[in-house]
Amino acid sequence: MNAPTYDPNPPTELTVDQINLADPGFWLRDDYHAALTLLREHKPISWHQHPDSGKGFWSFVDYDDIIEVTRDYEHFSSKYGIRVHHDHGTGQVRPGTGIMIEMDPPEQTRNRRHVSRGFTPRQIKKMEGYVRDQARSIVGEFTAGQEIDFVEQIAARLPMEIICDIMGVDKEDRQYLLDLSNQTLGDQDPDYGGTPEEGTKAVFALREYGVALAAKRLKDPKDDLISEIARIEEDGHHLPPEQIGAFFALLIAAGNETTRTAITHGMWAFTTHPEQKQKFLEDPVGLEMSAAEEIIRWATPLRHMGRVLEHDIEYKGHHMRKGEKIAIWYAASNRDPRVFADPFTFDITRDPNVHQSFGGGGAHFCLGANLARREVWVLFQELFARFPDAVALEPPVRLRSVQVNGIKSLKVRL
Repeated sequence: MNAPTYDPNPPTELTVDQINLADPGFWLRDDYHAALTLLREHKPISWHQHPDSGKGFWSFVDYDDIIEVTRDYEHFSSKYGIRVHHDHGTGQVRPGTGIMIEMDPPEQTRNRRHVSRGFTPRQIKKMEGYVRDQARSIVGEFTAGQEIDFVEQIAARLPMEIICDIMGVDKEDRQYLLDLSNQTLGDQDPDYGGTPEEGTKAVFALREYGVALAAKRLKDPKDDLISEIARIEEDGHHLPPEQIGAFFALLIAAGNETTRTAITHGMWAFTTHPEQKQKFLEDPVGLEMSAAEEIIRWATPLRHMGRVLEHDIEYKGHHMRKGEKIAIWYAASNRDPRVFADPFTFDITRDPNVHQSFGGGGAHFCLGANLARREVWVLFQELFARFPDAVALEPPVRLRSVQVNGIKSLKVRL
């Protein structure tokens, strides 16, 4: 059976005015990259609205604009939410409220410091052997020629096992937390509940688990991050339960979903670009860093991050009002031809590769970037060392979401 092929950038028949980034269905189209290119060329700042995404929002698809918005937290605030399909102040409780990703400096800086020491390059480098052992163990459960769901049986397991080990989660609880994580990030997909309300319930359940685990570790500390978080004191007091729960929910959900998504897109990309796979097979160590960066650019696990305007502002001829939502679209900026030569070419030797999958810089640059990179390259080194002929058999089943470029399943023959 030949490996499937596909066009990474088929042309679109949509006009600029027909493109609606607020419609979750738009992101299931094969031509969405061509549509984003149209927007970038003709309407780089535009308004989009859809019933599944609340009151609508401004979209930014230009690479440089995204950097500017990301760093201007005085106008473009994170504290009202980072998901543009949620509306602040409507009575709906948004998943993630109160976490550091939904704060602005200096509060965000102070909160980030509490957990950042566990994710420094030095700390992550110490974990290489551990990450490799985990990847080797997971891959070693299978045999050549076996057909599997790559998402469920490999891609989802590695990052979940690692973040749960870091946090100190018991083995028997990990599938439960994975299911909750799926619900929080898949709140526009009927397979995962399909509503923001169900996503909210899942976030509260994640938080409750984290608060209970922290209370347990305060009495009986272990060598894990939740024990460290539980012991943190500010002004002579331990962190409040809602903050501990928010830390836990963020780290579990973000530490799982985005890396799983990158790994799965990487498997599909290696399948449809066999010449790139061959390059990696020939030099898996020399190309490990550049391959990981290109996989992460190509996947763009989070399509956007949201902001809310703190003040009225005139931006490049557009009058934007206080309280309006803003979406900064990494899905567009990571294919910007002014920044990336041949942006629709999957090239694991690409250098430089200044993608925005970890954010547009500034205070909110992804805390787990170093861990994610390492998990990606180690997984493919171990997978292809054991199964050099591994190949996807059919196109991936994609998640219905305006935010997460998720894949629900991918059939692979090892």
